[in-house]
Amino acid sequence: MIEGINIRCNVGPFEVLRSPRLTLTFRRRAVVSRAEIDLPDPDGSIRAGLAVTQAVRVRFGHRGEGGTWQDWQGTVREIEQAGPDIVRVTALGLEKALLDTTVTLAMHGESSRAVASRLLSSTGLAVAGCEIPAATLPHIVFSGCTVARAIKQLAVTLERSFGHDLSRHAVWLGASGLYWSDGAEPGDVHVVQSADNLLTHSPDPAGMSHVWATLLPGLTANRMIRIRDARRGFSALVMAQSVYHELGSGGNRTMIGYGRDEGWG
Repeated sequence: MIEGINIRCNVGPFEVLRSPRLTLTFRRRAVVSRAEIDLPDPDGSIRAGLAVTQAVRVRFGHRGEGGTWQDWQGTVREIEQAGPDIVRVTALGLEKALLDTTVTLAMHGESSRAVASRLLSSTGLAVAGCEIPAATLPHIVFSGCTVARAIKQLAVTLERSFGHDLSRHAVWLGASGLYWSDGAEPGDVHVVQSADNLLTHSPDPAGMSHVWATLLPGLTANRMIRIRDARRGFSALVMAQSVYHELGSGGNRTMIGYGRDEGWG
């Protein structure tokens, strides 16, 4: 257990209640979120019981009643030795289904939103929102490609054939399911402010700005955040382009990247 924080993780067959290092990374430009978990393993039994593709669930929150908890799920991608008695597990989020699921479809006279919803649904994940330009597609074919590639193909079709701009659209897995949108995920607005939870603020008007705050369980990329920096006289409502949670011996904190909206790469 990291000081001041409750951790409840499951990695393969093991329940984890303490970890010397735990990170979660979300980026609007990336399809898949990522977790890294260091597991104490003095006798090697954990390393022996782990395998790639095993299920992972990461939950953490501040001690005490109530409050928001982070709840993330994925599968083991890599297992490595991070020290004499430490095993490091790298896991990828459930949205990896966008990269693993292949589709073969031929659709005629369908709307772009109907095609997009069918592609997203083929992953087996719930679809929470599909906010793309409306257009009727005379004919579109997807031949044995991943869902992620099929979505990019549909986006290119809407841009080149219909003149729409999808440069700010992104695909991500939110609390209610998959989104494809140029906006933010619905939900509560997190507040980061001086004399409360703001640690450092490095604004960059021409590029990506970064904020370090005390740990903000529940925050992911694509969410709206209110930043109030009294020292700089700065107050703005921004969308998180990236979120990085770090829990460990050096402290528990969250880094937020905001600024240039580059959509989905």
